Amino acid sequence: MKSIVIGLAMSLLCRAAFAGPQALPDAELAQVSGADGISFAINLNLNRQPDQGTGDSRLTIGHKVDGRMTYLVLRNIGGVIQMVGLNISPQTAADGTTYVALTLPGYTRFTDTGFDSISVQSDPHGPVSGNLGRISLNGEMTMQGQLRLWAH
Repeated sequence: MKSIVIGLAMSLLCRAAFAGPQALPDAELAQVSGADGISFAINLNLNRQPDQGTGDSRLTIGHKVDGRMTYLVLRNIGGVIQMVGLNISPQTAADGTTYVALTLPGYTRFTDTGFDSISVQSDPHGPVSGNLGRISLNGEMTMQGQLRLWAH
């Protein structure tokens, strides 16, 4: 008898565990307290600059103007971006409306981040037809502020 009760209890626990998350009604969700929200630390490693045997990598963005297709080509995008202090938190405004606040990262560090060239050309896979510049970022920056989002 004891083994049947234990088996039934285990069965119920397994069912509860595999039932998955349940949606909360809005009234209950409004009562949930998230304290300071969620904070993220990000270490983003983009394509490292290619070596001699790799060739090149490209990000292409197509534009059609007056029936003519041209492409903005960013060649060899890469680097490391580290961000700390990116927060998402629920907030209540003075008028009682609720919103989600996304803060800018408090600290960001760039290491060899950028691209080798930018060009505008008709063939996105062809040789780079012109070079409008190169960007290479190395250093740190701090930011403050937030982006506020309201649902309608």
